[in-house]
Amino acid sequence: MPGRLKIKEPYRKDDDIIYFVVYDSTTGNGEDEVLQHQRMEIETAHITVHPGGLIKFHKKRSRTYLENAVRNNLAGYTPALSSKARKFIDKVRNKI
Repeated sequence: MPGRLKIKEPYRKDDDIIYFVVYDSTTGNGEDEVLQHQRMEIETAHITVHPGGLIKFHKKRSRTYLENAVRNNLAGYTPALSSKARKFIDKVRNKI
């Protein structure tokens, strides 16, 4: 990921891993926040929130897994969400 990595939190459920990542933005002042889904170690999609609030949903293979996980607050994933990851999900849930 571009910029300086600040946070990388893995959340696991069976063959799925969702990473919540925060790093210094390379396109503006502030931080980019990313929620990335991998299934069997292959990225399916990710959501990025850029400084200023711009939200982008990037589909690599399928957006279904990540979209469902966000709508269900990562139910079944461990460990429990950090407060920063929970705020991210609250921010993007109704915009994807």
